[in-house]
Amino acid sequence: MVITAIACLVITCTFSQNEGKAPDNKPAKCPMEINDAGFSLSVFSQKTPFGTFTDFQMLNPKSVLLSGNMQGYTMSKGAGSIGGPAFGASIGIGAADKDNTDNKSTTQLRIGISFSGLNMSNSLTKTDRVPFDTLTSSQTGQTIYSDSVTYHNYSMIYTSQQVRFDVSFIYRTNPAARWSVYGGLGLEGGESIIAYTDIDYNEYSSITPSSGLSTVDNTDKSSTERIVNKNNYGYAAYLPLGIDFRVGTKREFFKQFHISLETRPFVNYINIPELGTTGGLGVKVGLGLRVTI
Repeated sequence: MVITAIACLVITCTFSQNEGKAPDNKPAKCPMEINDAGFSLSVFSQKTPFGTFTDFQMLNPKSVLLSGNMQGYTMSKGAGSIGGPAFGASIGIGAADKDNTDNKSTTQLRIGISFSGLNMSNSLTKTDRVPFDTLTSSQTGQTIYSDSVTYHNYSMIYTSQQVRFDVSFIYRTNPAARWSVYGGLGLEGGESIIAYTDIDYNEYSSITPSSGLSTVDNTDKSSTERIVNKNNYGYAAYLPLGIDFRVGTKREFFKQFHISLETRPFVNYINIPELGTTGGLGVKVGLGLRVTI
């Protein structure tokens, strides 16, 4: 889609320059031009059925840490969502400003690329408590019971970095004003450049009076694994909705800069080869800086 849009733009400009002549016999200008460039920082979140302990076992079938007996463990409620940060850069293509004025086109084709971090996590915990010793005071006769308490924790985090091509059609209300709003329709899709799972196991043991007032002795143990996964891919349709603030309205330098707050409700599909494809609704919120040309 990106290639098609650019090709159409080039063909249109070439045709207008070769066939059309201005009154002074100079080649006609291209009716479309790049009229801004910008970047944004965002975060996104999406509900998903992925993220259970079974999913992490399927992602990492050779894991030594996840091959043990998990009976009695409690799974974190954090499972069932994916999300992370995102960085995007884009250019805007609109109707050429033939009179070289400040009247930018209200409609725009925005073409860009985004880098997004996709994270999925879960954890398992268990506490084992067994009687350890009984102490009796020779002076008061008071009996103190102590237990051996062992805390077990598995932490699992799936991380990937995706690169996506991003195309959207934008309509802006009065781009020359200090404040404006915009909306449109967008599509994006791409593949990860890296995907891996970090698995951490931590065990903490202590000898504690049954009253729980103090810890007499403790030991701890930990193990870590990092397993490289297959690259995932995904695609989404979204509705860009934003508020645009123009930094200046008088000085030429500051008139070029715009700060925007954009929200993107989206439908996103992600394929993780070890787990399959999942789709769902989500939202992305970002802050952007745009420079008009």
